[in-house]
Amino acid sequence: MGASNRITVNIDGRRNIVQRVLGAFFRRWDQRLDDALDEGAVVAAHDVMDEWKRKAVDVAPLDKGHLRRSIKVDTAKDGDNVTGTISASVIETHGARKRDYAAYLHDEYPIKHGDRFRNPTTPGTIPRFISEPLEREGANWAAQMEDDIKAELRRRGFRIGRR
Repeated sequence: MGASNRITVNIDGRRNIVQRVLGAFFRRWDQRLDDALDEGAVVAAHDVMDEWKRKAVDVAPLDKGHLRRSIKVDTAKDGDNVTGTISASVIETHGARKRDYAAYLHDEYPIKHGDRFRNPTTPGTIPRFISEPLEREGANWAAQMEDDIKAELRRRGFRIGRR
């Protein structure tokens, strides 16, 4: 027979090799997907909160401008949650009494006097300057957030369908 060489490969363990290779691939893919979703959600929340603030400022009573300047937004990521917060606070002092004018106007005034001012000093202003923009724009903002998240996924190379 002459000279010969032989190699024997036991392919019994191929399942383990495939599992290791695919496992490593999917772990990296899964991490990339998680990172893209996280970043997309944070960007989306910032965009929506900034727009919400603009809308709230537009309909907040003007008077001296303290209320409009007091409107603040914050976005924070905690684990799997991205939370956006909008708030306003203007403390007024009347003698020994203090009250938060923003909270009074937003929460108490509508109960006592209705959702609109009878004679606003600035036309188009409303007492519920924080809640009303959300009620009016909430569905649009949800769609905008979805679009922002999809855009981040596409930017990072994931193929995502368009609405």
